[in-house]
Amino acid sequence: MENKLLARYPLGYEKRTWKQDYFILSLSSPAPFGTEKLKEKDALTRQKLRRSVKTSIDAGFNLLGCLWADSTSAMDIVRCAEGYGAKVLFQDLKGFGGMGDSNIFCQKNDLLGAIDKTANYDSVMGYCLWDEPILDEHLTVVRKMVEEVERICPEKLAYTVAVPDYHPLCRWEDDAFAPYIDKFLDTIEPSVLSFDYYPVGKREYDEKLQLDNSTMWSDLEIARRAAQKRNMPLWFYYQEHHYHFHGWDYDFTFPMARAMANAGILYGAKGLEAYVEFDGFIDPYTGKEGAFFDEQKAFNREVANLGNTLMALKCKRVIHDDTLLPDHKSMVGLRSKLSESELLTGRLFARISVSEHEDDYGNKYLMVLNRDFKRTSHFSLTLKEKSNIYEVSKNDGEQRLIYTGETVLPVRLAPGELALFRIQNATETPYTVEYYLDKDNNA
Repeated sequence: MENKLLARYPLGYEKRTWKQDYFILSLSSPAPFGTEKLKEKDALTRQKLRRSVKTSIDAGFNLLGCLWADSTSAMDIVRCAEGYGAKVLFQDLKGFGGMGDSNIFCQKNDLLGAIDKTANYDSVMGYCLWDEPILDEHLTVVRKMVEEVERICPEKLAYTVAVPDYHPLCRWEDDAFAPYIDKFLDTIEPSVLSFDYYPVGKREYDEKLQLDNSTMWSDLEIARRAAQKRNMPLWFYYQEHHYHFHGWDYDFTFPMARAMANAGILYGAKGLEAYVEFDGFIDPYTGKEGAFFDEQKAFNREVANLGNTLMALKCKRVIHDDTLLPDHKSMVGLRSKLSESELLTGRLFARISVSEHEDDYGNKYLMVLNRDFKRTSHFSLTLKEKSNIYEVSKNDGEQRLIYTGETVLPVRLAPGELALFRIQNATETPYTVEYYLDKDNNA
């Protein structure tokens, strides 16, 4: 069988120099949160931090954030990452930027000083300029910071994160999230659109409904459309463990995190960011392997194996079964019906979502997600045409022909699991596809 080797190209907003070559697997910070309240020379805390940097890299993350780290901890992360050949998004809220609606730590916005301080470290891939800017005046400040990075070190990523719909500081009207995203992007003009959503354990979270009533889905669709309109990559911050700020006790399992992370992939995200409060896959007492380490490592490995293909695809539509946000006002104008599908007919089973993607050469792909994070799902999808069906392996990223000339695709997905298939008309001669990064002839 012929194996077609097809070019893919770096991704990034046309007005910015920085481009994305590979799928991003990042985390908010390997540092213990609240380190700014500790003595900067606390040897045990700093030793724990250094261990957690290695733990994060061993878990398969290829980009480390510095969220909430003080100046000493942020530089510790940079130096440790340098030794391991890892990458860092540098942030020091005592030195520059801010969080939400305030510049809450630093006395002055000394981004230039931070750039100068980290200039000799190859590990610094970019700078997290402001986490969730909300006020118009702060969006303008972040725009100026982006332009400073572009002027001084255009090869670095000037990074910021948008605010999710539910954020208590925002008090959105029912239809205000989309205008905020447009204002955020048109004012700042970042290289990527990154936003977060942490639904499990929120006040309105219902264990029986799981993620069915979460407006995470409408936010993802709004963000997907906004990013595609501007031809910029979408990154998605997902919830990796139980959070104290949700205010009440609830059980959290890794399949919950997997379902949310895979939701980002379903919508075409080119980066997954795990929000970690020094817990989950990290042991908060030692900085070594935590409760979710093995599961997180396995998940990161699978996504990394799919990553080369994911970077070549553009999401065309996302379709859910009827159990997701039924008749919910947040989905008005955002819901695609199965009748719009180019590939499928019939019906979707409970808590099953699909999305359709295409590469630059017209090859069509189908993603299938089991949103249920408690039960394995066995079901079949009905294709509109007789098709050759290829599965993109999470073990090595290669495409394998699994069905020839079929109209039915049997699927088995573990809780929160996603599968990726290429669908080819059966009248065509079968072939597999492999992508390579072409940086010389950037389309």
